[in-house]
Amino acid sequence: MPSLPIRDMGPCEVVFGYGESWALTLGPFLGATTYKGETKVQDIQEERYGEAAVDAIMIGTVATLELKMTRSTLDQLDRLFNPLVSGVFGSGDQYMVMKNQLGCGMYDLAYSVVIKPICDNAVSTNPLEWVEIYKAFPVPGWELTWDRSTQRVFPITFKVFVSQEAGQEGEFGTIGMAAGSGALAP
Repeated sequence: MPSLPIRDMGPCEVVFGYGESWALTLGPFLGATTYKGETKVQDIQEERYGEAAVDAIMIGTVATLELKMTRSTLDQLDRLFNPLVSGVFGSGDQYMVMKNQLGCGMYDLAYSVVIKPICDNAVSTNPLEWVEIYKAFPVPGWELTWDRSTQRVFPITFKVFVSQEAGQEGEFGTIGMAAGSGALAP
């Protein structure tokens, strides 16, 4: 029976900065972790056909990685919420400052993200089952609710950039990774 190498369903582990000395394993999560892309198209029209398209041109693909962190440490959240302030290494403080961030380019601050499936509470060690995103930067959000039945989550959306690096130009990443990729795993 056919099955995707990345497995058909189940939870995952997400590593931001994969291969870097400071790589951060994210989690735990509540709800789906979603890697999605959408190719945008622009219709070509002719007056005689009104609003109906006579052709279309692909104008680019937009990709994101969305996850909902829950029961996280302040260090994890600080490193995602304030990477420009904490230098991606975290402050280690007992509190986290929620900063307004603007005016900074993200591509040069983006890093690799690897998604590894979990089966029977064990994270996959087989790179053929992993998904790699070459360049992503966390765009955090929050909606904290206080009531008797809603668990708090921090939704994090990673802006995924098309790679501009030699050998990966125009690519977002891979489904499955080359054998030997596990050597970089933190």
